[in-house]
Amino acid sequence: GGGMSSDEEGANVTSPNDNKLGFMKRLRSFRKSTVRRAQGREKNHSTTGTSPYSVLKDKLPAKYIQTTDVKKATLNPIWMEKFRFAIESGKTETFHLDIWDHDDEFSVFEAAKKLNQVQGFKGLNRYFKQIAQSARTNGSTEGSHIDDFLGSVNLKISEIPSTGIDKWFSLEGRSENSKVRGQIHIRAKLTTREDRGVPEEDNWTDIKQHVELLQIFIDHELNKFKGEKTHWSGELSRDAETILHQHAIQGDITDIQRSMCRWIAYSKKHLERTLSNRLLLSITEQLEQTWQSKSLSRDESDMLTEAFTLFLNYCFKQLTKIREIFPANNKISIERLEQLLTIIAKLHGMEIFHYCCPFQNDLQFEITSIIKAGTVEWFDRMVTQITKPRLRSDEDTLRNTSELVYVIIADAHSAVKYYNPIFESIVKMSFYNISFKKIDGKLMDIVIKALEEELGDQIHQSPSKLLENKESDAADILTFAASAEQISLSLFELYLSLHELAKYRIYVNETDRINLKITQYHNYFGAAVKKWLSVARNKILHRIERSVEKDKVEGSTTTAYNNKFTNSSLDVSNCFSQISQFWRRLAWPDIISSITYLIKITEDMANATRLYATLVEGKLNARKFYETNDLSYYTHELSLTVNDIERIRESFKTLPIELSYDKLLVAAEKFHPIAVVDEYRKKIETTVAMCSQEITDRIYQILSKVVTNVEMELKQNLFHIIEAPELISFQDATQPLFTFLEKRIFPYKEVLIRQNFTRLLELVWSVLIDQLLSEIEKASTVRSTSSYTRLTKALDSFVDYFNADEQYLPKDLLKTDKYKLIKKLLKYHTTDTHSLIKLYYQEKLHEQERAVIINQSSNLPDLGKLYCRAYYHLKEETLYVEIISCKNLKPCDSNGLSDPYVEVQLCPKFLYPHIEKQQTSIVKKTLNPSFNEKFEFRLTEKECNLSGGVIHFTVMDHDLMWSNDFEGEAFLEISKISGIPHESNSDTRPLDELKQIELSLTHPKAVRSRIIEILEVRVSDKTATEFVRRRRETENQ
Repeated sequence: GGGMSSDEEGANVTSPNDNKLGFMKRLRSFRKSTVRRAQGREKNHSTTGTSPYSVLKDKLPAKYIQTTDVKKATLNPIWMEKFRFAIESGKTETFHLDIWDHDDEFSVFEAAKKLNQVQGFKGLNRYFKQIAQSARTNGSTEGSHIDDFLGSVNLKISEIPSTGIDKWFSLEGRSENSKVRGQIHIRAKLTTREDRGVPEEDNWTDIKQHVELLQIFIDHELNKFKGEKTHWSGELSRDAETILHQHAIQGDITDIQRSMCRWIAYSKKHLERTLSNRLLLSITEQLEQTWQSKSLSRDESDMLTEAFTLFLNYCFKQLTKIREIFPANNKISIERLEQLLTIIAKLHGMEIFHYCCPFQNDLQFEITSIIKAGTVEWFDRMVTQITKPRLRSDEDTLRNTSELVYVIIADAHSAVKYYNPIFESIVKMSFYNISFKKIDGKLMDIVIKALEEELGDQIHQSPSKLLENKESDAADILTFAASAEQISLSLFELYLSLHELAKYRIYVNETDRINLKITQYHNYFGAAVKKWLSVARNKILHRIERSVEKDKVEGSTTTAYNNKFTNSSLDVSNCFSQISQFWRRLAWPDIISSITYLIKITEDMANATRLYATLVEGKLNARKFYETNDLSYYTHELSLTVNDIERIRESFKTLPIELSYDKLLVAAEKFHPIAVVDEYRKKIETTVAMCSQEITDRIYQILSKVVTNVEMELKQNLFHIIEAPELISFQDATQPLFTFLEKRIFPYKEVLIRQNFTRLLELVWSVLIDQLLSEIEKASTVRSTSSYTRLTKALDSFVDYFNADEQYLPKDLLKTDKYKLIKKLLKYHTTDTHSLIKLYYQEKLHEQERAVIINQSSNLPDLGKLYCRAYYHLKEETLYVEIISCKNLKPCDSNGLSDPYVEVQLCPKFLYPHIEKQQTSIVKKTLNPSFNEKFEFRLTEKECNLSGGVIHFTVMDHDLMWSNDFEGEAFLEISKISGIPHESNSDTRPLDELKQIELSLTHPKAVRSRIIEILEVRVSDKTATEFVRRRRETENQ
């Protein structure tokens, strides 16, 4: 039965008689027993519970009988009472225990309480007779209360082991027929004590002896142990354990006292010889498990308090030197640290610790103070070690500071990766947060002092202000670079170390992070960045001069790289790459000042690019390149020159991209006005574009010498194509030009890089197009239609030749504006007169749409607007036109006004020969006349849909004395007028309901008409000459 744990239930029960022990006469042997609890007993009454009590007795002598208190109305009483009995002979004596149900307040219980009044064996007989009589008396009346027997337990003393017993015993009846049930939990053990003349309950001397014995045995085991003391398991020999066991029995040392002695002995020995933290943790856990509230005396508590204090002080001292005692790169030491913190945390969380050390500081307060003190001590020691007496110079100071920062970085890494997880897991604290904040201020004070020694008060100036102060370039670039380079490198190393350390601030909590001095580290390096940029600029300029000077491109002594470049271009290009690497490594944290520096770098590199192009071209010019007419000797040198310049131009052009300036500008838009950011962007892009274009122009200038050298022959070959008789085949006419190009231009393909060969072909193409356009535009030359057809075919063959399936010039470069004009002119020349006149009116419609832009570009005034409506009545076959008004006409009279009227005519005349011109009435003295006049034109549907048909509106100023003045003209395409049936026009509303049309007035002189020029040459064509005459008259008005 009884599956419940007596320890678990008993822990919550407090009996007023816990300390009420029955002490017997002092003998050499004792038996100590504790009646803890009983459960599951049989009910003896009709009531819901009984009031049990126990009687502990030995058979003889009777004075050894003891009784517990009565527990009212329960079947599961808990006593937790202790009794002590002197034993004569453990071999023959037996422990007997009865349990009774108490009913009469003056019955067996009261009789048993008078046991101490019994004297001698006769008195004992009378005592038991009284008990028996009381039992019979109470049982003689039906229903009266009696002391009911509930069961008993018998235990032979000889069966109790030296370690004692602690278990449940089943209750026994007086006979087999007895209905007894239930169990009782008894803890009993044997002890032997020497009579020292002190109270038996006082074992203070035994406890101190037990601690001393433990320390002796620990020393003995450690002396025997061969390995590291921290590897010792803490296990004592069997003999030592036996001695300690017997001593504990003889000294009546309780379990909690034994655990206390063990913890004191091992912890003190740890202070001397450093035992395993794992062992100490195990002993600490045992101490916690055996602790019961107030189970230690004052002396014992004081002794344990002293041990706790000594141990914690030792542990805290170790934590102060955490970096030395528990190095992060040692796995075993990290495990020891973890165990140490676990012990400290365990102690601070134990009830016994708070009982013994009620005034101990909070654990987190203690550890915080320790981390701070240890960090400061370690930091000061590092500063002393690193800055120990050396050769005194600014460079040493900077290098020492960099070394110190790198030490801090290593420490931060160790804290984040190793220490911090342990502290957060065990003591719920951030080791890194505490230590880094302590280091931050002290470190930055040292950094600022070092920078002030080197750069002075400049470190406190903003980057923009620093860059405004232009420093004069050293006369000797090499001397300047050499003097500043070493210090600049030391500064850069210090900056990089701080930049790396600043990354670790993310592990500091957000509240404290904003107050860290390391966050603003870059603000002190503005002057340093200026120095770095100056050193970089001057080194590159010197490198360019040396590289160009070393290049040998004469004859067979060339040092050309890959036969298309010299070593100088490779060298300078690498310098540009190093600038990009420098910027990426710099990783300047502040966006706006980053843009300022980026602009400075871009400007410096632009100047370097210009210098290189000037020096390389200068070497070519020094050899009379521009003065010679024979380029055969210069082919290779010319190619190397333009290739090198293009290579540096490309390196420079991609520099801002390499520097990620676009990403930087996008990021800046989040924190600064877009207008400010756009200004920065414009400045960078303008610098790059201007320099790139300047260098490109230089390349074209050098290559143009090649084209100039062959230009005469090129034009001659083109002239033969243009003027070739029709009897000569097209292939025969064009082949000489292609052969010439293959011989004189295409050999450069082998020595020029693709980009430069493309430029050379562009120049050749430009000469061909210019010459061809010049020939076509010659007004004095009259050619046949077949001649223009051949030229069209020749132009197409030129495009195919120079494109060569996209191997050479791309078609978008070939089809320039001049090319498109030539194509248009050739088309016009091969077009009949009527079609050209139609095209003319189509051009006028397009010009009208762009009238405002054309007038502005031609410096012509705005001629005003004309408002009208137009509608075609299909059934009546009538075109209705309403002239509504004009607005903002130009003044033609001396009074600043005009007398306007509008002429309306359908054009071209050959499409509508039967239609006569009509006009409005004259409106006097106005620039904004209102006409509101309607005109009718009889047209068939077919005539309305003729291609090229327009309504021509001419606004004139009436003059009585002289000829009428031209105000402006406008055109309206007839096929798009409302009412004319076609897919895009379904409006059938009456004329008055239609929306008025606004037309811009134009002047024929505003745009040069190529069609008029071509028609003008056709002197034998009457239609052409008449059309040109009328248009020329209008232009001249």
